Amino acid sequence: MMRTSQHIRTIFSLSRTILNIFPFLLKLPILPNIIFKEQFYLQKFVLKYMEEHKRTLNPEAPRDFIDHFLLKMKEVEHEEDPDFCDLSLLNIVVGLLAAGTETTASTLKFTLVFIAHYPDVQVKVQKEIDEVTQSLRPPSFEDRPQMPYTHAVIHEIQRILDLVPTALFRSVTKDVQLHGYSIPKGTTITPFLTSVLNDPSQWATPEQFNPEHFLDGEGQFHYQGAFMPFSAGKRVCAGENLARMEIFLLFSALLQKFTLKLPPGAERHDSKWLHANKTDIIVNTELCAIPRILPTK
Repeated sequence: MMRTSQHIRTIFSLSRTILNIFPFLLKLPILPNIIFKEQFYLQKFVLKYMEEHKRTLNPEAPRDFIDHFLLKMKEVEHEEDPDFCDLSLLNIVVGLLAAGTETTASTLKFTLVFIAHYPDVQVKVQKEIDEVTQSLRPPSFEDRPQMPYTHAVIHEIQRILDLVPTALFRSVTKDVQLHGYSIPKGTTITPFLTSVLNDPSQWATPEQFNPEHFLDGEGQFHYQGAFMPFSAGKRVCAGENLARMEIFLLFSALLQKFTLKLPPGAERHDSKWLHANKTDIIVNTELCAIPRILPTK
């Protein structure tokens, strides 16, 4: 997990940004080995498992995604340039490791630290959890419609977190006219998600933590189209639904059993400070988890 975290941080580092602007720097002999160190490590890690799967593959009993992909590779191996190949499998699995584990873990860490800075909100979330579960069982994903405030709090914290400011690059497939601008076919587009998550035309108080952004006048959850931390469109994050489920279940289960508090002497901060320091928070922050005495009916 630590190597995956380092890989993610490197992707959005200043050095990667500079290389995107001046790609000729990659011709320097030692630079790629330094910049892509963690990426190379993950690739070697995945290649090891790919080779092991190839040696032990049983077409009658595929075990996981890698096995199914290898079987598909055999089906299309006669094609001149098949989409299903070793390189595709390597890139997909590395992507799943990076985007499918680290992002969810980082979001959950930030969410738990964030809620400790807002004890009044935490109390309201715990009250809703207790009312729905009757304190007799852990929260389930099916409870989510009956827990609108908890659902809204999670979404608002994700909006504040803004974990991945830009989506993956896109390429325009045809000439496009957009708001008076001409975008030629083949142009590389970088969606800037931060601009949407903080757009004052879409959010009543974009600079503040406000769960009301996701609640209607009757206190029911109201989804906002401008909420797109997983990107949008046909290339939306493939693991969005799984990530949403994991974050909801873990967050609600933990708050049902524990009250999260800052360590003695730690200073409480507002959402703007928490967002500005999100990297340090995710990596270094400590919390105190105080067991709750659950109310009984």
